[in-house]
Amino acid sequence: MNFLKKPYLLRRYSKPKIVRGYSSIPYKDLIVPMDIQTLENEVITTPDGSRSIQRLKVFCDSIILVENQEKQQKADRIWFQDKWFECSSSRLSENTPLRHWTATFRECLDAESEPNSGSIEGKDSKNEFGGSERSTL
Repeated sequence: MNFLKKPYLLRRYSKPKIVRGYSSIPYKDLIVPMDIQTLENEVITTPDGSRSIQRLKVFCDSIILVENQEKQQKADRIWFQDKWFECSSSRLSENTPLRHWTATFRECLDAESEPNSGSIEGKDSKNEFGGSERSTL
């Protein structure tokens, strides 16, 4: 059911590869319809002191992946309000006819660069050092 969903950028990572002797994690940027709702902030302690990070609840018809060390799978990320958020939990809800994925995301603390500039429906791009491909789900 898509009437509450808007298109958002979801970054899906692949297995790590060795390129010219360096480890690289390729990814695809996908445009996926999602319903994103903000939750309460979470206070975490870092070596620099306490910090408040934003959390999100996401509803989506497409699978959302969490980190899986056994499969060498890095968690999906979404670009929302000019920040990256990483998936911390994801479950398929099949208890209603609206069958969908429900996920929670936490604001990323690392300094990953923002997605390619331009519109969300931007051109496909490839980069041998972990670059991206952009497509729509």
